[in-house]
Amino acid sequence: MKDFYEAIKKFHDKFEMKGTNNEDMNFRLNLLIEELGELAQAVTKGKSREEVMEENIDLLNLVIGNFVSMGASLEEIDSAFWKKYDKIMNRKKKKIEGGNYRVSDFKN
Repeated sequence: MKDFYEAIKKFHDKFEMKGTNNEDMNFRLNLLIEELGELAQAVTKGKSREEVMEENIDLLNLVIGNFVSMGASLEEIDSAFWKKYDKIMNRKKKKIEGGNYRVSDFKN
């Protein structure tokens, strides 16, 4: 994670994103939605594994960029990741419509 974080921070520094709308979370949310749409198209149109990987990397870069934009440290990210991981590892799996399974925080 450290190498990825530093690479994306370098990208933000190179393109002088600090203090611009590029660090605004509403703007970044729109970027994520756009990239998620591109991933959806790659999957639903049966694009190659390489193209699906590339779209996933675009999302990963944006998520890491969110942390950079928030000024989150690697320690904060690590702590938040493991806190959430502990939560999801204690959830139950539930069969849902269509025969798929979900691991969510089911209220009922």
